[in-house]
Amino acid sequence: MSAVRFAPWVGSHYSSGGFRGLRVLLVSESHYGNIKYERPDVTPEIVKALALGLVHPHSHGKFGRHPHYAKIFAATNNRSSAGIFRRAERSDFWEKVAYFNFIQQMLPASRREPPVDAWARGKPAFAEVIRVLQPQLVICFSSRNGARVRALSGDVPVAVVNHPSARFLYLGANPVIAEGFRSALSHVASGRSASFVSSGTYTQWLDATRNAEPACRNMSKEMRQARLARWAEQMADIDRLAALTLAQ
Repeated sequence: MSAVRFAPWVGSHYSSGGFRGLRVLLVSESHYGNIKYERPDVTPEIVKALALGLVHPHSHGKFGRHPHYAKIFAATNNRSSAGIFRRAERSDFWEKVAYFNFIQQMLPASRREPPVDAWARGKPAFAEVIRVLQPQLVICFSSRNGARVRALSGDVPVAVVNHPSARFLYLGANPVIAEGFRSALSHVASGRSASFVSSGTYTQWLDATRNAEPACRNMSKEMRQARLARWAEQMADIDRLAALTLAQ
């Protein structure tokens, strides 16, 4: 049974061409909010709303694009602003990469050190993501999580920079990411990176990304109640199956 509670975002071209010819996995830390908003597709829903600016068909309001995703996009492109890119270029980028939050539970507030057990719970999930997505470069946007990500990524090149909301500077991050690309491309050229092998889990995550609706802002009371009930049931099923697996 999967240790992943929040499915990663997997772009439609991640495994077939990727970004700059590489399978690039972007890793951040966590989602924030009440645990009642936990659901399996929270990551692709948030990426569609906050990175791509898409709107849920039943939303009563629009999320603005979030600087977290803008900084990740610009730095990975070795630029210091996302504003110089067209909307189509931003959409194209996200279709070429994968994105995953290491911590697999909602945290109550940002700018606080996550609890130790949250980091521990994220380790098997991240190890699974590495096995399934088979990245050729991991870019970790969290200096405090860098050692864990390196340890779990095997021989995959890893670039570690500050979190977009914590002392992040393009001047410091961009050269580190650029060196990561050079290392990964060299790794591939020397034959140390195997061809991608798909799996049922990969297809499931790919479909989850494709089918997820953007996060909904100011939904109706009836819709909120129905979605919260469905999410609670989905997460209970995930946690129940995971507990059964551990007990075997």
